[in-house]
Amino acid sequence: MESFKQEKKDEEEEKFKPKFIHLLDEEEVEVKRLGEEDIEECVKVMRKCAFDVTEAEVKSIVDYEKSFGATVNRMLIGVGLSWPARLDAEKMIIMHGDPNALYLEDPAVLLAYEGRGIRRILLKEREKEATESEFKYVISYLYEDLPKGNISEYIREAGSQLEKLFLSEDYEFHRTEKGTLAFKKIA
Repeated sequence: MESFKQEKKDEEEEKFKPKFIHLLDEEEVEVKRLGEEDIEECVKVMRKCAFDVTEAEVKSIVDYEKSFGATVNRMLIGVGLSWPARLDAEKMIIMHGDPNALYLEDPAVLLAYEGRGIRRILLKEREKEATESEFKYVISYLYEDLPKGNISEYIREAGSQLEKLFLSEDYEFHRTEKGTLAFKKIA
């Protein structure tokens, strides 16, 4: 009889315990192409993430119509800027000419939403844009001086979240004079 009372009491307490609700599932994150109306908000998000940008700089990139934002309840929480570029795949340099690649700026994600897959969502959306634009590559510079040796091994052991994301998405890495180039052939 005592055991039954304890079980009943446990059930009653369980009803009133706050339950953890995961508020940020991928379905609740909306991705949108950034437009001129989003520039001011983009700059705010990027500055909160320690990017030193101006509205004019962001506008010049958003005007390419290849940048995306992640929103939750219509609030911008992440910005993934990107623009057309030309990659000389033999020399592994970015040069002038007809674009064959989409350059990906590091995504800016508000601290409250870190670790919830927003970078991956923005990366995938920009890769999709590159494919639809019939580019051959997606590219980005990793500006840190990575130690000599195998770049992938270093990233696996001590890389940033973004570097590990590139590695998990089958990007390759090449040392250049301007830093380490992360690139992925998509066509």
